[in-house]
Amino acid sequence: MRVNLLGPVELVSAGGEAVRLGAAKRRTVLAALALELNRVVSGDRLLDVVWDGSPPPQAKAALQGHIAQLRKVLGAGVALVTRAPGYVLTGERAAVDVFRFEDLLVAARDAPDEDAVRLLREALALWRGPVLADVPGDHLREAVSARLEELRLVAVQELATRLTRLDRAGEAVSGLRDAVDANPLREALVSRLVLALHLTGRQAEALALFHRTRERLADELGVDPGPELREAYRVVLAGDAAPTPPVDRVAAEPSREHRAPAQLPREHRGFVGREVELSDLDASLNGQDSAIGLLVGPAGVGKTALALRWAHGVAADFPDGQLFVNLRGFDETEPLDPRTALVGFLRALGLTDSQIAVDLEDQAAQYRSLLAGRRVLVFLDNARSAEQVRPLLPGSPRCLVLVTSRHRLDDLVVTEGASSLHVPTLPEESAEHLLVALLGRQRTEQEPEAVAELVELCDRLPLALRIAGARLASRPRWTIQSLVDELRDEQGRLSALSLPEAGRGVHAALAVSYRELPEGAARLLRRLGLHPGTDLDSYAAAALLDINVVSARTHLRTLAYANLLHESTPDRYSRHDLVRLFTHHLAATESGVDNQVATNRLLDYYLHVADRARAHLSDHVRPFGPPEHRPASFPELSSHAAALDWFTLEEANLGLALDIALNGGQRERTWQLALCLDAFHFRRGNRLDRLALCRIGLAATRELGDRHAEATFLLRLGSTLADLGRIEEAVRACRRAASLADGDRHLELAALANLGYCLMADDQLDRAQETILEALEVAREVGDNRSQASIQNNLANVLLRKHQPEEALRHAREALGLFPSAPSKAHTATLHTVGAASQQLGRADEALESYRAGLALAARLGDRYQEALCHRAIGDVLEQSEGTAAARPHWQAALDLYRDLRLPDADDLAAKLTLTACP
Repeated sequence: MRVNLLGPVELVSAGGEAVRLGAAKRRTVLAALALELNRVVSGDRLLDVVWDGSPPPQAKAALQGHIAQLRKVLGAGVALVTRAPGYVLTGERAAVDVFRFEDLLVAARDAPDEDAVRLLREALALWRGPVLADVPGDHLREAVSARLEELRLVAVQELATRLTRLDRAGEAVSGLRDAVDANPLREALVSRLVLALHLTGRQAEALALFHRTRERLADELGVDPGPELREAYRVVLAGDAAPTPPVDRVAAEPSREHRAPAQLPREHRGFVGREVELSDLDASLNGQDSAIGLLVGPAGVGKTALALRWAHGVAADFPDGQLFVNLRGFDETEPLDPRTALVGFLRALGLTDSQIAVDLEDQAAQYRSLLAGRRVLVFLDNARSAEQVRPLLPGSPRCLVLVTSRHRLDDLVVTEGASSLHVPTLPEESAEHLLVALLGRQRTEQEPEAVAELVELCDRLPLALRIAGARLASRPRWTIQSLVDELRDEQGRLSALSLPEAGRGVHAALAVSYRELPEGAARLLRRLGLHPGTDLDSYAAAALLDINVVSARTHLRTLAYANLLHESTPDRYSRHDLVRLFTHHLAATESGVDNQVATNRLLDYYLHVADRARAHLSDHVRPFGPPEHRPASFPELSSHAAALDWFTLEEANLGLALDIALNGGQRERTWQLALCLDAFHFRRGNRLDRLALCRIGLAATRELGDRHAEATFLLRLGSTLADLGRIEEAVRACRRAASLADGDRHLELAALANLGYCLMADDQLDRAQETILEALEVAREVGDNRSQASIQNNLANVLLRKHQPEEALRHAREALGLFPSAPSKAHTATLHTVGAASQQLGRADEALESYRAGLALAARLGDRYQEALCHRAIGDVLEQSEGTAAARPHWQAALDLYRDLRLPDADDLAAKLTLTACP
């Protein structure tokens, strides 16, 4: 059984009968597998190829159906096997006409002329039309047609050469004429046809063909005929016998007259900055043997422009030439086949088409042989993979290679010793200089603020800045501010930074990178459009996709490899603002129901972890019920310090998650997220944020009619208002909370305790003491020893303010005896109170002992707030007993913690340290 691809796709039985394949996409599946004969093709790759990069939701099931149908008709030496991560078509190479064609060309290369003619004619007879002529879609055809068509033309050329050697040039005319009609500027074909016409007595036709070709070369390419075509013309004019062109050989040598190639494109106009990167390239590449410089970065960041600037600067150091090829790794079409790139390089190095080998390995060997001992700069732009680059690497240690890619290509670093340079977005100053270069200094100096904002709206990305500059340059009546106003609209920013008529722009560049992603990573990128923040960790990514964290990390690393995300810290990923807007566009293409479910999973992930973190920051925490979507993976927070660190890292994301819940009318999630954030801001001493959170939570609980939750927020509102000195409002809030208790003695207890705290904050010490004593009775009544201990500690603080340190010390010590064996934050606070009472009584040693015990316990619990208080208190005691030199280390430790926790007392303590500094 055979598979024919050189024309319409055919499956031919052993008896020579065509087998009906049915659906058009089934032909594509067969072709894709046959082109990778005996090699696994992943399911994701098949989906991408068969549906031209846009597989519908049901594509996977349809693909499985096509596979099943193909298995029914395959046989006689060709089999379709499932093999992770996809499928493989197995069989002999001769079973696929593409490989039969290639093998015949290889066999003909070293065969005698008569045998070569037979082999080449057999090879060309395999062609029944354009490659994959009836395959729907373009992806697969574009991936293979250029290379195979090139081989077909090489076969036509070599057949003409062999026939000429056998004095049978007339037999070559027909095939050459068809090939020249289709490729009128291919000089190797034209020169052979000129000679064949001359040898068959048609000199007038030969001369006419030469002149037509010369004119077309001048009109379309602006060049004169090359040496081979000029020599054919000379032979016709002289009436000589035609020289026999050389037979193809792998070790063919270029003409001695060939000039060194100088293929570097011109530098980009308006190149600015990059002094650091250029210096890094000098340091890592200049003077190094076999050096490979790899420049990686996101789409539009200016990798090619940077590489060109450096390459032009060192071009004089490479007297044997500079080679350049755009590997089109991220173009709309398929990446350039390394064979095609090698053919171009070999031509540039002086080989004629008839001298260039057929298969990749032989071409690469020719390339390395030609560069042996030479000093050549090779620039491989826009590479997609290490596999695409590796055949193009010279063997000569005197050559230098520059590679640019959106992918990190770590394999080149590991296996080839490449030096990798990450190209970042432009610094602000360089980005502004780029706009000056595009628009002129007079125009930019008139609107400096608009220029600064435009730079940031473009993410300091050279591609975006150049498009913005081009739009303004072509519209001289526009102000820069008018474009800034347009770009402020996030909905239209990506389209505004595009050139639709050229198919270029930020959106187009990102779209190509997106289409090249495996399905799991592509799905995550779409889901990231639902994440409100600028960064996230693997647990949040797992929640968005409802997968485990190990799989999420794999997808995140793939996105970072493609420079769509940046790993800012281990397991934490950020994205540029334009990438964020692109993910919003992707998310909008998904089902609204699926997006809402994913958003709720994300909210429940943040809520679940925040609730667990809150338990480490506060005593008496009653955990929420299980969320609707319990995350499969979440970080384990085992201490106060770990909880505080997590809140600090996720503060912005939690605030944005709260906004999503609030704006979406999700009242329960709203108040629960607000309560968790309030616990964090309480530890930070951030009173204004607490006030806003309490009001948000209070409104949500009232709309829900949840009286217990409303009372909870009223109590937290009361303590916050008291800290802000708004005592009357604080008292009203606490009394309203008490009125909602409805016989719930624990809620009444909390209301009384908070009311006592508010009165103490207002220095209404007698009323505060009376209220706290009432709360103490309720605590004893309900048997809540932990609350009783905390309330007695508050009573001790009231007594301290009333200058009754003996009574305060007695109550504080009683409170210490009530705490359970497991230490708590209230326990640490009470040790601080014992120290303060001892200090008032002039018992410095006892005060220090208690403060130090509190410090040790706070450190054990990871309670940095109490650590700060104890350090400061220890410093104050030592100042009195041993002087400021002994006190200052503790004050400094306290100040560091104050600043880390963003506490308002930091400025006062800093001033104290300044005043007591040694002169």
